Amino acid sequence: MRYRAVVAYDGTDFLGWQIQRGNGRTVQECLCEVFSMVVRARVRVDGAGRTDTGVHANGQVVSFDTNAALDVEAVQKSVNGILPKDIAVRELELAAPDFDPRRQAVRRAYKYRMWNARIPSPVELRTSWHVRWPLDLEAMRAAAAVFVGENDFASFQGSDRFERASIRRVARSELLGDGAELTYWIEANAYARHMVRNLVGQIVEVGRGRCTVEEVRAVLAARDRQRAAAPAPPQGLFLEWVRYE
Repeated sequence: MRYRAVVAYDGTDFLGWQIQRGNGRTVQECLCEVFSMVVRARVRVDGAGRTDTGVHANGQVVSFDTNAALDVEAVQKSVNGILPKDIAVRELELAAPDFDPRRQAVRRAYKYRMWNARIPSPVELRTSWHVRWPLDLEAMRAAAAVFVGENDFASFQGSDRFERASIRRVARSELLGDGAELTYWIEANAYARHMVRNLVGQIVEVGRGRCTVEEVRAVLAARDRQRAAAPAPPQGLFLEWVRYE
């Protein structure tokens, strides 16, 4: 039987989602261990997205298989009682036998949080990027809008030893907020490696006056990572939700 869960975590002290055999603490490994303990059988937990080191989630969707029919409320309570305080299972339910949290996802939403003030906030330290420079928010909003639609995001794709697709369809790309707390919100069918952090880095360059909106369009069209800005740091990034048909 296949089960589906929605998981939230503070990624600060994890080496990302994916199991790193013997190399450090990961979200996937922690969930596998605790679910296996509670259901009394070895299970593998698969997720909708492989968040990187230091990246958080409010709505990571996962699945696992077990031969037992579970009392989902009891299992959820037991799992949350054992999990460390930086992970929580928000929902747990029986899923279709062929449910695949990654391949069947049709849209994913990420948010990226920034603390835009001269003085850093200790409260925001783990979950936002301290951007100390004055920012032109209207220019940043115009830059964010450039990324809506289907585009080749090769200029905003992190390097990898494997050749990966970079054409993505973005339904929403928007900067929210007008005070110290700023949030970049993006919804897309899928994402290139490090794409969101790279987009945020470019948008902040526009806000600082170091790049124009027209130059952003040129960088996008160039399909050249060397033309784009440095990525934003990981701690501001959250996987917010995953949608299915």
